[in-house]
Amino acid sequence: MLSTIANRQRKLVRTMILPLLILAIVVLMPVAPMVHAQTVVTTIPADFKPLGVGVNVLTNEIYVATTRNFEGNLDVINGTTNTITATISTGTGTSAFKVAVNPVTNRVYVTNSLGSTVQVIDGSSHTLSTSIPVCGSGSPNNVAVNWWTNTVYVGCSDPAALAVINGQTDTVTTTIPLSAYIGSARPVAVNIRTDRIYVGDGSGSNVVAVDGKSNTVIANIPVTGASYHLGIDVNPWTNMVYVSNGGSNSVSVISGSSNTVIANIPVGPQPYGVGVDLRSNMVYVANSVGTSNSSSVSVIDGRTNTVTATIKAPAWAIDVGVNPRTELIYVAEYYICKSSSCANDLNQNSVLVISGASSNQPD
Repeated sequence: MLSTIANRQRKLVRTMILPLLILAIVVLMPVAPMVHAQTVVTTIPADFKPLGVGVNVLTNEIYVATTRNFEGNLDVINGTTNTITATISTGTGTSAFKVAVNPVTNRVYVTNSLGSTVQVIDGSSHTLSTSIPVCGSGSPNNVAVNWWTNTVYVGCSDPAALAVINGQTDTVTTTIPLSAYIGSARPVAVNIRTDRIYVGDGSGSNVVAVDGKSNTVIANIPVTGASYHLGIDVNPWTNMVYVSNGGSNSVSVISGSSNTVIANIPVGPQPYGVGVDLRSNMVYVANSVGTSNSSSVSVIDGRTNTVTATIKAPAWAIDVGVNPRTELIYVAEYYICKSSSCANDLNQNSVLVISGASSNQPD
């Protein structure tokens, strides 16, 4: 009996506690101030219309949600070789939209905006594990994971709400109404240190802060000048929230301590996805509109709240994923066809890989 208990305890340490400790050390520990020089490493061809990116920092696999002819797929990229090693179908009649990863459990969550479900992928076998109904008649938008509590959060568009999923049981434990605060729950981000969830309004200017312990709204944060929000991310170490503002071509910085906007940073046209490098405190913003189907990625220094670089993207940049261990940034970009030559241009649907290579420098 005692040996059985001991074996279970060792298994728990091996499967849960050790990955948590590794993540805490690798992701949450800040590094010395650095000089950053971002460069494009490569461009990886993707399935038609890549829309979402998720990164597993432990396995160094990158997941890209794509949709073609009403069939969703998830491309799996090996972060070492920058090649697609698997393509996982999320099912016919699905639209793979956004991605979130729990590196501790090695599970991947993909929102299906057509079927009001979240598709759960086993990261070890690269197979569809289950499908979780969410949002009722409202379309699921973005998804975020608190890997410390093993809780998944899904933004619902109409009516605006936040679905809360237990990552162990794959069931919705509650749905938090948000329509009193915002018109459409679009981008979602989690601060794993404070257990707070931030939801941007896809049809208005506010950002809602939710307490993950009580599942209640604790703040409704106005963002002046924004018409809508399409991207959001958090640096849990600095407790800063970064939200992209459609209509004003800017990124607002929200203090997680005061729940107020402390800075507005001009970026490129139509900013969409936002990704934060938790260790270097650099922020990457996908600017989805440019000229001739090109766009750009703005690089923000989180210490100074200024844009330090702008990287050209050959297609329309939509979403950003960051691996702080490798200092590589992954940008989903797709080509919007406006002519009869679409078939010749599908190769522009891709993932842009950017290096955030850095060197230590005293402040």
